[in-house]
Amino acid sequence: MPRPKRLPPGLILRGKTYWANFCHRGERIRKPLSRNARAAEEMLTELRARLNRGDFGLLDDDYSVEELRTQYLAYARQRNKPGTVTRYEYNLAAILPEMPPRVHMISLDAVIRYREKRLAGGASPRTVNSDVQTLGRMLRWGVKHGLIGSNPIGAIEPIPHDHPKEGRALEKDEVDRLLEASPQPSRDVWYAYLVTGLRRRELAELLFSDIDWDTRELKVRRGVAKNHNMRRIPIEPGLWEIICRQFDARTEREPASGARSKAARQFTRNHIFVTTINTPLTYGGGLYRLFIRCCKLAGIQTRRLDAEGREIDHVDIHSLRRTFATDLIENRADPKTVQELLGHATLAMTMGLYAKVRSGSKRAAVGRLSYGAAASDPAAHKGAESDSPEPDFEPSEPGDETADLG
Repeated sequence: MPRPKRLPPGLILRGKTYWANFCHRGERIRKPLSRNARAAEEMLTELRARLNRGDFGLLDDDYSVEELRTQYLAYARQRNKPGTVTRYEYNLAAILPEMPPRVHMISLDAVIRYREKRLAGGASPRTVNSDVQTLGRMLRWGVKHGLIGSNPIGAIEPIPHDHPKEGRALEKDEVDRLLEASPQPSRDVWYAYLVTGLRRRELAELLFSDIDWDTRELKVRRGVAKNHNMRRIPIEPGLWEIICRQFDARTEREPASGARSKAARQFTRNHIFVTTINTPLTYGGGLYRLFIRCCKLAGIQTRRLDAEGREIDHVDIHSLRRTFATDLIENRADPKTVQELLGHATLAMTMGLYAKVRSGSKRAAVGRLSYGAAASDPAAHKGAESDSPEPDFEPSEPGDETADLG
């Protein structure tokens, strides 16, 4: 039996595939090359040469877009939350089929043509911008890690749009109708969002071990919080009753039928809130659809459009967090407390929200003046006839900056 050919340093055989396996500037390079030994040796030589050229800033952009996508998403899965990676995958799946196969062939013209095609197909500027921004993010990552020499679309600017989507808080009567119309266990879930102000994933990942039973507080873990800062939130009496009930019933939870099914593998007794098949709320991605269905049962309008068919605002699960924050502000909670409860990274984010919510309160305060005509809601004057002359200037409102509650 002939002796197997000795492989050159940096090349190994795994199964039937030859892999690059060597260190470069302290970093381990592992990469599948080819099933053909000679082709793998040539590819290894080229790979080493590319890395060496990169050390001197001599890299070119002759690199496979698909290969760059695979490497970038693998890196993103190690660094980002699952929801973020899912968004990157969705964006790249939309834009990459319309791009050339090699990085050096991607151009500003190719991106502009893609944007025109997507807009003509009815996609919103926000959606198209998200696709292009993810492509740019992937290319910047390739430059940073020495895979390509430059980002060919680094100078492109997003499509401007004057009507960004804006979520709204629920009115008091809408909160009552939502809770009344929602079946269990979704009613308890919506209630928990409303009395904690937690982000969608923060509540979905809440464990019994996150409850401080002595102080009646829940802890948002660093690994779950958006800004990676742990925070504590007092548990409201109604929520305390729900948590205690779920804790007592956790031993009665049973996995879904079929021990090898994905649902059975996701079975949990540790999460406080679970689906009807006892999996985390993040399982299956059906939480949003369930919320919209409950809103329809409650007669809550989830999307409002202007006369031209453009979206004015919308209601989603994040609206429950907005409702929590709005109610705190309207009941005169101080900004620092609101910031800590919401987990905002800066007080400026909270104050932006304050400025919006309190504008209505300021108008009501001016309306209490015992002299003058007071100040009424501008909406009350829309369509009303008036004999007063038109002003010779364009009145303007102070900046009504909105803060993302993310």
